[in-house]
Amino acid sequence: MSNSLAQVTITDVDQLMPLVGEFYAHFGYPYEPVGHQILIENFLKNPHLGSLWLIQADRINAGYLALTYGFTFEFLGRDAFVDELYITEQYRSQGLGEYALKQIQAKAPSLGLVAVHLQTEAYNGRAKRLYEQAGFRDLGRSTLTWRPT
Repeated sequence: MSNSLAQVTITDVDQLMPLVGEFYAHFGYPYEPVGHQILIENFLKNPHLGSLWLIQADRINAGYLALTYGFTFEFLGRDAFVDELYITEQYRSQGLGEYALKQIQAKAPSLGLVAVHLQTEAYNGRAKRLYEQAGFRDLGRSTLTWRPT
C-alpha cells in the first residue's frame, strides 16, 4: 500500500466533508454539515490558524488530520494541536494513523513548529498506544476546558 499525506486546499473540501461527518458520528459529537463546512472553509482561508491534511492509501482518502496552531512559552515558540485525527473503519490497524503523525512530525520544522500536542479520550487506550509509538509522551497533565455560556 502506498500512503500519502496531502494538505487540504479549498478545492478539496468536498472530499474532506464526508470524512469529517464520519468522525463526528463515530465519537457522537454534535455535527451540523453546513455549519462545519463553512467553518472549515473559513479555517482554510486563514492559514495562520492551522492546516488540514487528507490521509491517503493508494490515492484513496482514508482519513484526515486537523492541525491547529498556537504559541507556547514553555517550548519556546509556535506549537500545534492535533485537533482531529480520523481513519475510516476499513483502513484502521494498517499503520495510517502512525504514518500521518510521523509525516506531521517531519513537516514540523518547515511549518515553524517547536512542539505538536494531542489528546485522546480517557477510554481510548488503543489511540494512546498509537500516539506513544509515534513518539508522543504523556506529560502527566490534565486538559481542562472553559467555554462561555
